[in-house]
Order: sequence, then structure tokens, then C-alpha cells
Amino acid sequence: MIVSDWWLATLFLYILGIAFALDAIWQGRTAQGTIAWIVALIFVPMVGIPLYLLFGSRRFHGYRLARRRGDARLNALGHQIRHSLMPFASRANTITQPLYNFFRLPMTHGNQCQLLINGEQTFAAMEHAIQQASHSICVQFYIVRDDASGQRLADALIEKAQQGVQVYFLYDEIGSHGLKNSFLTTMADAGIRISRFNALQLRHRLQINFRNHRKLMLIDGEQCFIGGINLGDEYLYQNNHWRDTHLQIRGPSALTFQLSFIEDWYWATQYLPRLKWQPLPANDLVNSDLTSNESNGETNNSAVMCINTGPADSQESASLFFSHLIHQAKNRVWIATPYFVPDIATLSALRLAALKGLDVRVILPDNTDKWLVQQAMGSYVEELSPCGVQFYSYQPGFMHQKVLLIDQHWSSIGSANLDNRSLRINFEANALICDEKFATQVETMLKQDLEQSLPMAVDSSRIKRLLTKTARLSAPIL
Repeated sequence: MIVSDWWLATLFLYILGIAFALDAIWQGRTAQGTIAWIVALIFVPMVGIPLYLLFGSRRFHGYRLARRRGDARLNALGHQIRHSLMPFASRANTITQPLYNFFRLPMTHGNQCQLLINGEQTFAAMEHAIQQASHSICVQFYIVRDDASGQRLADALIEKAQQGVQVYFLYDEIGSHGLKNSFLTTMADAGIRISRFNALQLRHRLQINFRNHRKLMLIDGEQCFIGGINLGDEYLYQNNHWRDTHLQIRGPSALTFQLSFIEDWYWATQYLPRLKWQPLPANDLVNSDLTSNESNGETNNSAVMCINTGPADSQESASLFFSHLIHQAKNRVWIATPYFVPDIATLSALRLAALKGLDVRVILPDNTDKWLVQQAMGSYVEELSPCGVQFYSYQPGFMHQKVLLIDQHWSSIGSANLDNRSLRINFEANALICDEKFATQVETMLKQDLEQSLPMAVDSSRIKRLLTKTARLSAPIL
């Protein structure tokens, strides 16, 4: 009887493995990844099934369902925002039209953009903006630390909440593991509304592979902070020479990023906050402390588009975004990223750009915080270098910025890395900026990084090449 039960259990396990293998075929994006899952699910189901439940899905179905359940309000809100932004909408072109067709949010002019090139500048600008808030503050981070930087920002938020300002605080529970409950409780007791994005609860337990990697702060629907900096002391340059880039935007484009936050907040809480949705150009935002001053790195009339990508999208939106911009380049593609494990589309776009004779440069950290990623990156450097792509390793410390510079007008700053997790699995947010003056500032910033970098040489030893090629096999999970 025991033997019979064991055989029935084994048969059921293998049937279940076949069922999940069919699901892998249905959802599969790449042949390599799909074949790997099929082999594991059919031949080793006792291992493959748990792994597939945790890491196999490429679709965040619950997020899309939350959107549908909120149809009347979310759709009406999106329509309202698109309509209100029409006076600020920039003329569509070959770069923006495909992006608008997918993301359904226009590129708007009348924005003021300021580069923030380290944690010190970013946190100071955020705290200053918080002090000016009169209606609402929306905060979203992947990583939140209960340290001096985290506490200082929390204190500023608590002060505004006690003044009657609506404050919403959204964080990713996986990225912020180890965050003390006392840190959150203190803010909640002051009236701040707090939520985890994808809480480790029963209804979300099989989606822990998905992370909300966005770093956003919205002030009154008029200002937006976006980039690569999370909330913690580790992002301060003075501590460990951490190199990162953030962006402060003032103007109508802030509303598009606020909508991105609202969609995430609704997914996590099933609640839609009542926020300000009236767009204003940067020049009309009355605050003498923040009037445009180009000597401080601010530009007055930048065109900005919100690029919010993620696994709930019907297409691989992040990969499409990067490969599209690279294909549109006429003379220059400069990239700064901490993790360079591109997918086939992005890899092909870079190869073709270099073969066309474009100036293609990629700045990487000398050492990443992930050993396996570091080894896999070497394989891509080896493959693209002969095509003319120039690679540089940043020397002073860890470089975490995610910056793209295209020709003389286009730049992108945000949270997305050039790896499989950002291109396919994570929720990311980037700002696409069209502004020659701002692009010149980004160029100057990257030139300063290049001055502190060394050209990367390909290690031709057989052992090293074997190591990098072996590590590259894990690219789909990096």
C-alpha cells in the first residue's frame, strides 16, 4: 500500500511537471530559458516545480488584474492626465512616437531638470523639496535603510505629515529586508501611510521573484525625483566613493511619474489617493528658492517622457526602450551601468551601432557587488570589443548610476540596469529627456567619470575566458 501510494505521488509529480512545462512553453521568451525550464520540470520535477513557482513566471498577473478592477478610476485618471497634458505635449518624432504608442504618456515640454550626481546632493535636494510640500508627498524606494540618511528623511516626512500634508511611503520588502518595524511604526504613528509593494503574504507568495526597483519621490504633483539612489548611508559618496546619479524634475512631466506611483500604490493597497493633477510648467511654479539657475546645472525647457517598465506590460518594454534608442542613434551612444548583462536585442543594437562607426562607450564599475555578474560581464566585453564598443572601468569606487546618452539631445536617467532582471523582471522607472543643454551636462558628467576610468582589456587566458563564458550561462537569472 505504501509502495502504491509512493508511485501515485511520483506519477502525480511528473504529470504536474509536464503541466508546468507546457506553461513554460506558453510564457517562454527565449529558447534557452524555455528549454532549461522544460528539462528541469520534466526530468527533475521535485526540484524544478518549486523553482518554477518562485522564479519561472515572466508575468505579474495580479498587477494587471488590479488595473482592471480599478478600471473606472484608474482609466479615468489616465485619460484625465493625458488630456490635461496636451498643451505641453511635444511634437511626436521617430523616437517618441513608438514609445507613446506603448506607454500612452506624452513627452512634455516646459520642465526644469537638474542633475544630482551623488547621494549628498540628492538627499539634500529631497529634504529641501519636502520642506516646500503643501499638499502631498509620494515616496517610493527599492531599498530603505534605518540609518542616519533614512532617519533624516523620515523625520522630514513626519514633520510634514504632522502639518497636514498627505504622505505616502511605498517600499519593496525584498530590497528592504532587515528594515526595523520601529522605523515604519514611528512614521505610521505620525500619520504617514505606508505599504510594502509585493508583501510576503499568502496572495503574493509565488511572486517574490518580482521586485519594484523604482526610486521615486513626488512633491505636490509638481516635482519629481528619479534615478538610481536608494535611501541609505551606503549611497553617500563620502562613505565609500559610491558613484550614482539622480534627477530632479519640476514641471508638467511630474504628473506622469505620479501616475506611475499611483498604479503601484493601488496594486499594493487597493486605494487611490486624492492628489493634485493640474500640470504647471516649471516657470509658473512659484518658489524663489528653486527658480532656474543654469549655473547650478538646471535647464528651463526640457522635454521629458516617463518610461515606466515592468513584467505587467504586454511586451518586454524595458528591452524595447533601450534597443529602440540605440537603433535611433546617429553618432553617439554612451552608457553607464553597474550591471552589463544585456539581452539579445540590446546586444545586437550595440553591435550594429559600433559597426556603423558610432562612438559607443560603456562605463562599468571596476568591481561589482555581485561576483557572478562580474564574471558574466567579461564575456560581453569580449564579444563586443572587436566590433568597436569601448569599455571603461570606473576606479574610485562602486559605480551604480544608470545613464544613457544618445547623440546631442537625448538622455535617459533612471533605475533600470542592462541586465535580465531590469529588462524583464523588475518594475523600473526612467526619465527620457530631450534637451541639448541638459545632454551637454550629462556629457560633461560622463567625461568626468571617464577621466576616472581605465580602458578595459580583454583577458585572453583560457581559464578566464572559460570562467566568463560559464558565468554567462546564468545570464537569464542575473
